[in-house]
Amino acid sequence: MKFFSRNSTRTADPVVERLVRRIAEDNAIDISDTKCSAMLAEAVQAACAYTRGMIDALGEPFVLDRKRATGSTLGPIIFDNRKDALDALRSSSKIRQVFTDPKVRECVFLLTMHRREYVIFGTEIEGEMVRRDVMQDAVEFLDHNFSAAAPSLAELRDILTENVVLFLADLAPELLRRDETMRGELHRSEELLKAQMQTLGYALRESGPFAAPPSLHSKISQGSQEMRSLLDRLSSLSAKWDPAKCLQEICDILLAPQNHVRLELVEMHVGDFGVKSKAGKFIRFHECVLGDKERLAVFMASMDRDNALYLWPDLEG
Repeated sequence: MKFFSRNSTRTADPVVERLVRRIAEDNAIDISDTKCSAMLAEAVQAACAYTRGMIDALGEPFVLDRKRATGSTLGPIIFDNRKDALDALRSSSKIRQVFTDPKVRECVFLLTMHRREYVIFGTEIEGEMVRRDVMQDAVEFLDHNFSAAAPSLAELRDILTENVVLFLADLAPELLRRDETMRGELHRSEELLKAQMQTLGYALRESGPFAAPPSLHSKISQGSQEMRSLLDRLSSLSAKWDPAKCLQEICDILLAPQNHVRLELVEMHVGDFGVKSKAGKFIRFHECVLGDKERLAVFMASMDRDNALYLWPDLEG
């Protein structure tokens, strides 16, 4: 799925402007330089367009309403039961925070989860025969997290866009920052080892090369080996922080966001107890794939103030 065109007309976009400033501040990029500013703005705009396309692909938020039975076939497997769903909603500080404004009538939010598939032993009916201890594939959702909430879909879309683009922008300098931290630790170890080697050198000169005990020669040899190892590790680290290089790497990632984050449609038939079966209900949902690190099932929903007051009666005052 292609979400954006690099030939699209550039327009003033407050989300893009905020992201350009934030990324520049986080990575010591001088956007007073017109060339740097334009370069970063183009890359951020491309990443925003791609991300908004992914969000739009999720479709309209599912309306949660306790007064009517769920029409979503996905609903029964997100939580084990209605109580678990209500408890999870009540624990969401982000949704509650939106409704603390008495003028807000609706909240739109994103639920993220990890999908787990596993094997269980169950029963299977074939005609009039019941087979027991049959290996069956099952699915469940864990680690429910209401990751973002807003009073409208447009505001939620902006929040999610900023979150994804900042995630992408942080991929490039992550290695550089890690190497900077490691470089500092190795330099401290190098200074300490140099001091120890200097002390051992004094001891060797005082005792003379032929009168020095074998243990002293052993420590000096060990120290020399450790010093060579430290220098090798230092040389293997990436170059010191270079804002120009960092900017280029960030832009390369933002201009090709599909290499690092994408949306995948998942379809399956699920029956009772989360068992995958052709006779089960057909369900369809999306998973957000973050590089090669993580897959998150994403579910967009909305809730009105009446249902919020059922969850948090104290908001009525």
